Amino acid sequence: MWSLQSNIIEPYQVLRQSLEPLRLTRWQMTRLIARSMAREVSPGFTLCLAVTLVLTVLFFATREKQPSYPRDLPVIKRNDWDFEKIIVEGREKYPDQPYLAVNRRHSFVIYSPKFFDEIKRIPEHTASAKDFFHAMNAGDWTYVGQETPALLKMIMADLTRTMPARVNKRQEDARMAFESIIGYLPEWKEVGLLMTMFEIVAKINACAFVGRDLGTNNKWVKAVMHSPLVIHVGNLVMNACPALLRPLLAPLIFLPTKMNQWDMRKLLTPMLRADIAAFEDTKDRSEMLRPKEAGKIPITGMLLSRYKQGQATLRQLIVDYILISFDSTPSTGSALYHVICELAAHPEAAEVMRKELEEVMVDGSLPQTHLQELQRMDSFLRESFRLHPVSLFSLQRVLTKPVKLSAGPTIPAGAIIAVDAAAINRSPELWENPDQFDMNRFYNMRQAPGNENRYHLLTTGSDSPGWGDGIQACPGRFFANSTLKIALAYIVQNYDIQRKEQQAPPKMTALTNGTWAPDDKAVALFKSRK
Repeated sequence: MWSLQSNIIEPYQVLRQSLEPLRLTRWQMTRLIARSMAREVSPGFTLCLAVTLVLTVLFFATREKQPSYPRDLPVIKRNDWDFEKIIVEGREKYPDQPYLAVNRRHSFVIYSPKFFDEIKRIPEHTASAKDFFHAMNAGDWTYVGQETPALLKMIMADLTRTMPARVNKRQEDARMAFESIIGYLPEWKEVGLLMTMFEIVAKINACAFVGRDLGTNNKWVKAVMHSPLVIHVGNLVMNACPALLRPLLAPLIFLPTKMNQWDMRKLLTPMLRADIAAFEDTKDRSEMLRPKEAGKIPITGMLLSRYKQGQATLRQLIVDYILISFDSTPSTGSALYHVICELAAHPEAAEVMRKELEEVMVDGSLPQTHLQELQRMDSFLRESFRLHPVSLFSLQRVLTKPVKLSAGPTIPAGAIIAVDAAAINRSPELWENPDQFDMNRFYNMRQAPGNENRYHLLTTGSDSPGWGDGIQACPGRFFANSTLKIALAYIVQNYDIQRKEQQAPPKMTALTNGTWAPDDKAVALFKSRK
């Protein structure tokens, strides 16, 4: 029977005593002892030792390096998977200074809302939002957080500029999506909300991004829907793995993500080759890129015009399309899901929005604007967004340089900082009855003189943390605004919706990185309007 004492320690002592008269150097002695020990060690032990060494090297080479936090930074640590209870405690104990929130997976330095404006002004080269999303979503495997400046500028400027001209075309896209996914319902029917709303948003957005031919292709729509799901599952598995095994298991854990990306690449490649050829053959590129009502939005052309020569490779364009699809689908799908949950709980709101649509629409067409005319609907959407945010936090950043704000110690590079957004959204100082849904809350606030341009769904600021703020605010918020309003307009005009009897309100689940996971069991009753 093999044992450490008899097979390793005793032969080592005997060999060392036997060789002592030869006066060998340390190197010679080490070689002789190693050879002797190797003959005594079983192959199984050798394999285990080799695997242990490899894992140890991988762990130290790839482990998440924890910053050295200052000793005077308060710490709240719980053996929880999420931050929900931690920030409640931190809000009470440290309202005027930052603290380190530590759960079983992550450590964030949390600031109260009074630091919102300070943090939003920190430049990107010092505090990066992209680096945060890259870190939270295994960006080396998923592309998340690899958005290029050209892609972000295209979304914020070029895509936003096209939205007014595309409103009526997107109404048609919404009609096709709803007809193919929910359809005509002469009687009340139970509809599972989460995946239904995800699929509707995926299809509406896909028609804008890749055109109707590919946008209505079920293979593409399913791939877009699967993209956030396989990343989410991969993150859950990584969180459950011991830190030592994560680097070794990551290629296997994120293999479904890579396979989904390969499927998207195969579907995108023919379209992109045709787009590139059309762009290169076009003499008047400014006319090609001008916002138009008909045809496909020239996103490929917009990207090609933004990139420098040699940067816009086929691979880069594929990554850009994968990212723009990922960035726009889960957040907007989740927002629409919560809107329908609130509409089912407050069916009287539908009639208010129908009357507003009748006043604004002409022959069934919405105005070709950013749809700010829909003030009641905008208020409904923002109230839902306030009560059901994407995350507990806002202005999440990874520091690339040490930062010291007006209070608290210097926070080291490598730390993750964030603002407690839940303290804003549920603040009794900002909102009357903050835990109650009031569809007219922001509509009424805008009636006060001087507030005409405040309190919109698109508004950013210290009382509207959902989009972030500053130069790193969400670049796709105008596109999301368009999708949500066009989809909601179709819903209230074509369906009656109500909550199932004795059904409890949907429960949101806090995840390890501070985001909220919607209740995938939530349902509502739909019936087509006559």
